[in-house]
Amino acid sequence: MTDTTLDELDVITAASYAEHGYPHDAWARLRAEDPVHRFAPEGYRPFWAITTAADITEVSRQPERFKSAGRFILIPDPPGFDPGAFDDNPPLRMLVNQDPPEHRDFRKLVSSWFTPRAIAQLEARLDDITAVLWDQLAERADGDGWVRADFVRDVAARQPLRMITEILGIPDEREEFVLRITNQNFGLEDPEFMLDGESVQEALAFIGEAFAYFDELLDERRADPRDDLSSVLAAAEIDGEPVPRFELYSLLFLVMVAGHDTTRNAISGGLLALHDHPDQLAALRRDPGLLATGADEIVRWTTPVNHFVRTATADYELHGTQIRAGDHLALFYASANRDEAVFDDPYAFRLDRSPNPHLGFGIGEHYCLGAHLARLDLKVFWRHFVERIEAFELDGPVELLASSFVGGPKHIPIRLKIRP
Repeated sequence: MTDTTLDELDVITAASYAEHGYPHDAWARLRAEDPVHRFAPEGYRPFWAITTAADITEVSRQPERFKSAGRFILIPDPPGFDPGAFDDNPPLRMLVNQDPPEHRDFRKLVSSWFTPRAIAQLEARLDDITAVLWDQLAERADGDGWVRADFVRDVAARQPLRMITEILGIPDEREEFVLRITNQNFGLEDPEFMLDGESVQEALAFIGEAFAYFDELLDERRADPRDDLSSVLAAAEIDGEPVPRFELYSLLFLVMVAGHDTTRNAISGGLLALHDHPDQLAALRRDPGLLATGADEIVRWTTPVNHFVRTATADYELHGTQIRAGDHLALFYASANRDEAVFDDPYAFRLDRSPNPHLGFGIGEHYCLGAHLARLDLKVFWRHFVERIEAFELDGPVELLASSFVGGPKHIPIRLKIRP
């Protein structure tokens, strides 16, 4: 690594993330040597890599100077791709690529469902969902009491998936559909999940499939409202006018896929962290109260959303570097969550870490809408885990997702012993 120039560091290719995981060594060099560094890798439009917590915070708290609309993640541009046309007419217009005041108006449509008070009322239901999950897995035990499973697919995905589909009012029989759409959305560069197609439209065909389902779901809720978020959105208005369908379906899409995928990645990465740090697992078994701080440490350690992109609306000097209007800035949250200027011993996984000012949920206008739900998901999941799981061991090689946008394991073969 030390013989590599900064320009040669790979902080973005999906294949590298699949092979090595997050490039923490590269980010450490960038934080130390050039925390606002310009990259222009082949196949990508140039971008500034922003790697310290202070600089990411400075950018994030100025949405008028650094907009979210347009390019909002780093993916390679396919041949013949017109970035201007794509940025002006994106396939989705979600909270993550909206700016004030529009962003605030759309966030208000759903925010009451994700307040601390609203989320606290879900704890009993999350307890039930998690208990049933382990009961169903226990039924698969062999003669020696061991259960073989893919921890990501069979365990980590299930609890947050069931919770978010219930919030939205999506029936149980549609869970596999939701999971497939989510995998295709976040696996755009992963050969296991990506769709074949010569055009961007073909590669993103799953979005049209999701929109068609939302059309059916919202028609049902308009005719027969229920106590779910889809019913609220079916009747949603902004300034007295119905929300346009494209924006409404985009908002539903965001809640549906992001509402469980990031927590799945935190649970999966959390398992590997506890496997690699048996002292922390032992401490959690002795005192499940550690989850009061431990949930945030798992989010810091795993940082399920690795980056978002902002576009400068005017010239700006950041950390002594001149940014020009129109430049793209990639905010690497996973790098910020190992920032030596913020965290004591940042490469130590400590469930009792406090304070823990991580950026795993972002900061500023786009602070994660579902942060309270994610924390509760994690606390309930790991409380049940230490109560029910007598032992576990990896049962094969871990496979990582080929993505620089959301990171984490996509397959963890595992053997578990589950208490009745």
